[in-house]
Amino acid sequence: MKHTLDRASHWLARICLVLSATCLMLLMLLTVAEVVARYGFNAPIFGRQDLAQILLACSIFFAVPVVTIRGQQIDVDLLDGLFSERAAFWRDRAIEALMAGTFLVMGVWLAERAEKAFSRGSTSELLFLPKSPLIWFVAATVFVTGVLVALRCLYLTFLSKKEQDT
Repeated sequence: MKHTLDRASHWLARICLVLSATCLMLLMLLTVAEVVARYGFNAPIFGRQDLAQILLACSIFFAVPVVTIRGQQIDVDLLDGLFSERAAFWRDRAIEALMAGTFLVMGVWLAERAEKAFSRGSTSELLFLPKSPLIWFVAATVFVTGVLVALRCLYLTFLSKKEQDT
């Protein structure tokens, strides 16, 4: 069972990172095309700002859950030398619990914003694309990240200790 979950999470992470990289590559190609069209042909791409915002948001929020659950986000360890190994373990669990709570609250708040954008019919400025699907996507990834961090915190707190004891 554990092997199957490991493989599934590995492939899910890989898919998310490929989608993130694809959005980033499309953003780069859009920017290059915009520069060439603007300065080479004096014909800027209409709606480039709207598309760039969508691609940037997708690029970031496809990667957030993967980076967070792997613990690959940037951290500063200025005070690590002040903690014993046991105290550092509990400090890290407290930080993860705080992160999980923050992500969950932000996910709920973003879902409320998405619902408000949907009810108001909010659209992008130039292409008039609805904003609510993108906000729902961001809310979902933030909320899922919070759940994953909470599960990781619980696993490292309780289950990994049992495995170490056996």
